[in-house]
Amino acid sequence: MSSAGPDGRKTMRRCDGLIDSLVHYVRGTIADYQPDDKATENCVCILHNLSYQLETELPEKYSQSIYMQNRNIQTNSNKSTGCFGTRSRKVKEQYQDVPMPEEKSSPRGMEWLWHSIVIRMYLSLIAKSARNYTQEASLGALQNLTAGGGPMPTSVARMVVQKENGLQHTRKMLHVGDPSVKKTAVSLLRNLSRNLSLQNEIAKETLPDLVSIIPDTVPSTDLLIETTASACYTLNNLVQNSYQNARDLLNTGGLQKIMTISVGEGYAPNKASKAASVLLYSLWTHTELHNAYKKAQFKKTDFVNSRTAKAYHSLKD
Repeated sequence: MSSAGPDGRKTMRRCDGLIDSLVHYVRGTIADYQPDDKATENCVCILHNLSYQLETELPEKYSQSIYMQNRNIQTNSNKSTGCFGTRSRKVKEQYQDVPMPEEKSSPRGMEWLWHSIVIRMYLSLIAKSARNYTQEASLGALQNLTAGGGPMPTSVARMVVQKENGLQHTRKMLHVGDPSVKKTAVSLLRNLSRNLSLQNEIAKETLPDLVSIIPDTVPSTDLLIETTASACYTLNNLVQNSYQNARDLLNTGGLQKIMTISVGEGYAPNKASKAASVLLYSLWTHTELHNAYKKAQFKKTDFVNSRTAKAYHSLKD
């Protein structure tokens, strides 16, 4: 059930009482201080799958109640969902200050999937469970719910960051030993960092941690390449619109390793090298920091060169 595809997810979401039972069981084990229960792990893994591509797979009657904007914005936002796809900044900006629909006080069935009670449930498991699969599934569910450009992902992101103090729990997951948990935590932060109104709060809480998990040498395993790329793209989101966040990144002392990863191994650049290149190019756009960069013994060509320019402009296309 936790690995079913689109048709299986739709069938399970329609199944009377299934989601209610999964949520009821998990909330019960949290209340009983049993977050490491094996059945809880199984339930959360199923809920993680049911939250995947939720925006695009929701039945019309639900999406109409969630989407208050006109249809063409919804169509645009639905084209980019999932774990790692690029999002439309324009679509995201259009929802920054839109009041969110009121949620039901007594959710039923699939209404649970994006409800604040379940968001809090995932954050509790991230904070309290010692099981890596439970942590990863809880982070992954939040990652899925914050993917995309519509009102629901924006609402969930605000809830995680501003209402439920979720950054502190997510930040701790950046330092766990399990590389899959770490990768999913960074991917969640990447989704959250696309929200303009949350960027300074995210930077304040997580910027040094994001820099600390970037390796000193070019990553070689797929998992580490993915994690490093997500960390760099998250930092890129945080510094693009903020001189102060860019300065704080410089002050972490992490620029040299970002430059090392940007150069890569000399042959075809991997995802991490491209992401590091994009970040460096963005950092140079803050002209008021040029003197600070030079004082730190960096030169313009460390930030702007054929490699970083190509990476940066390929994202803009």
